[in-house]
Amino acid sequence: MDVAGRLQEIADRGLGVLRRTLARPYVMDTAMVLLVLLFAISESVHDQGRLTVEASGFGLALSLPLIWRRRWPAPVFVVIAGVAFAQWLIGTPLFADIAVLIALHALGSYEDRRRLIVGAVVVAELGVVLAVVRWSPADEKITSTVLLTGTVTAALVLGVYSRTRRAYLLSVLDRATTAERERDHQSQLAAAGERARISREMHDIVAHSLSVMIALSDGAAATIRSDPEAAETTMGQASALGRQALGEVRRLLGDEHPAGDPQDPLDLAPQPGIAQLDELVERVRSAGLTVEFRVAGRPPDLPPGIQLAVYRMVQEALTNVLKHAPAATRATVALHYRSGEIDIQVENDDELPPGARAPAAGTGRGLAGMRERAAVFGGSIEAGRRPDGGWRVVSHLPVDPVDPVDPVGPASPAEEGVPR
Repeated sequence: MDVAGRLQEIADRGLGVLRRTLARPYVMDTAMVLLVLLFAISESVHDQGRLTVEASGFGLALSLPLIWRRRWPAPVFVVIAGVAFAQWLIGTPLFADIAVLIALHALGSYEDRRRLIVGAVVVAELGVVLAVVRWSPADEKITSTVLLTGTVTAALVLGVYSRTRRAYLLSVLDRATTAERERDHQSQLAAAGERARISREMHDIVAHSLSVMIALSDGAAATIRSDPEAAETTMGQASALGRQALGEVRRLLGDEHPAGDPQDPLDLAPQPGIAQLDELVERVRSAGLTVEFRVAGRPPDLPPGIQLAVYRMVQEALTNVLKHAPAATRATVALHYRSGEIDIQVENDDELPPGARAPAAGTGRGLAGMRERAAVFGGSIEAGRRPDGGWRVVSHLPVDPVDPVDPVGPASPAEEGVPR
């Protein structure tokens, strides 16, 4: 490094140390006291040729209170103003009277009571008048009054501006801290919401697929000796269902394929909807449960979000039948399209074994997820045992009543409540 660069580095370090030093309040206050005292001493030595008792006494009395000007601005101003008045009575003018302006500036900077500020201005202006009357030449009294009044006003205005500026900076910092805290809070809420969404989807996908796969595997194990071909077909269905569930999990978690790795077509498939309910019912039927699927009413045009919610609700309800109703032999899925609403009902004919205890309505993670899905669209869900045995899940979802145009005329059999 050359000499100029080295000198520049030393200067930058020196300025940094100076800034950090001046940023400390007690350093600034001590420096202010020494500066005022230095003015008093230098003026006395210049005018009298020596340091007089009056100059040293008034210099100390005017400068020392400035150490506490930040903590007690009003008492400090009163003390300094009193010392200045005593100095006026004795008739000893000193340049150290600048301490009055410093105290006035501190009062405007650290005191927000208007009465005290107004009273300090009156006292300072009275001091200006007394100083001009006693020490200013006759032909310069007006000029001196204007200049000193302007100085007093400037000291007070600068103090008030300093207080306002400091309050503004504190408010900006407070707003920035609040905004940062709210941003972190919103990020945590978003992350929690995303985790809940992924957990809900994973539960619906994995629980349903595993329940059906277990039922298929049990069926294959039961028929592998008596009917090997049927067992092979059943295991093939379980394998296909497992691959489909794996593809849905990959799509849910955003799994990316490496370059050159062929992508599973299931990853590119859209989210399931009402059109895929037939496939869902067929998978459950293949697991050994007799499922009747009924649709009543004319289906309206539904957004993908509501269709996914309907699909997941039916999927979760059928999964609960397979998992928690081992004695169930029959289930019914009914969709009823009405004006501005969809009614979803899934029930089964489970008969409790002797001594078994019926589960409480509304328990379980699956039912909680169904309620969350219904609440997103302003719907409701009810779940509980039927009076004649079995279980019933009923959901009501409000939808935009926009029916598709049907130029053909009569409704299809499925739209009139005929089972599929």
